[in-house]
Amino acid sequence: MRVGRISELWRYPVKSMAGESIKSAEFDTYGMIGDRAWAAINSETGDVGWGKSYPKLMNLKARYTREPPATRSYCDDVAPVAIHFPSGEVAVSDDNPDAALTDYIGAPLHLSPLEPPENRQHYRWRNPVDYEAILKILGIGPEETPPDLSAYDESLIELLLEYFAPPGTYNDMFPVHALTTASIDHMEQKTGETFELPRFRPNFLIQTAPGISGLIEFDWIGKRLEIGESLFRVEAKTIRCSMPSRGQFPYGLPQNAKIAKTLFEESQRFFGAYLSVVESGKVSVGDDVNLLD
Repeated sequence: MRVGRISELWRYPVKSMAGESIKSAEFDTYGMIGDRAWAAINSETGDVGWGKSYPKLMNLKARYTREPPATRSYCDDVAPVAIHFPSGEVAVSDDNPDAALTDYIGAPLHLSPLEPPENRQHYRWRNPVDYEAILKILGIGPEETPPDLSAYDESLIELLLEYFAPPGTYNDMFPVHALTTASIDHMEQKTGETFELPRFRPNFLIQTAPGISGLIEFDWIGKRLEIGESLFRVEAKTIRCSMPSRGQFPYGLPQNAKIAKTLFEESQRFFGAYLSVVESGKVSVGDDVNLLD
């Protein structure tokens, strides 16, 4: 059954920085080729730097200086990136941007390409992480009821207590994040707030077919989506941290604490859906989205 079409495709060359709107992308089992192929790593602790811990990363925009390879790459084979600062300064990965990053963020950061999944030490937390630390990372205060994490497989939670990302990726949890226009419209109507797409950093924006409304992604969990040459499985609701409320200079978005508040009140902090890749292939803007199950 056709449930919509791909309205926008987004790729984020550097984790937590503003990304690029693209027309097509290749997908493998790790996700979109070229998505989050770089991350800022704290050179003292070895832990990943992201917008949850370093909000100023979200004021930076990253773009590839040449198109990434069509297949997944690691280390020196990852395509170089240029990082644009609010001041107008541009730092290129080939020219060692670490000093500029460290100076702007105020923490010792090193721009690091993806390492192969076999290099598990690269992705391992240097200090043990527990459930309370996860809540802190998500920006959940003591006055809030913790979200129900039973929506996620127990083995995945255990993995993320050991590693800051599934080894071989800089993803938070799953390979792909999708959001629908139906969900955006639903939340805007419910809350009166404007839910600007860049706040939520999806890979797919799905323009839903007429007659589809509400938080429809939640109804697709456990089912498959055929998109372009690829096949995806809808795995779980996307849990939202404090990042959507942060300001983002590249998009002209101010800080808006009401976003996190309304997400908590209306959907217990869930918005959008995580997908895994069942069959690799190409996806393009305009492709139909077909629900198979």
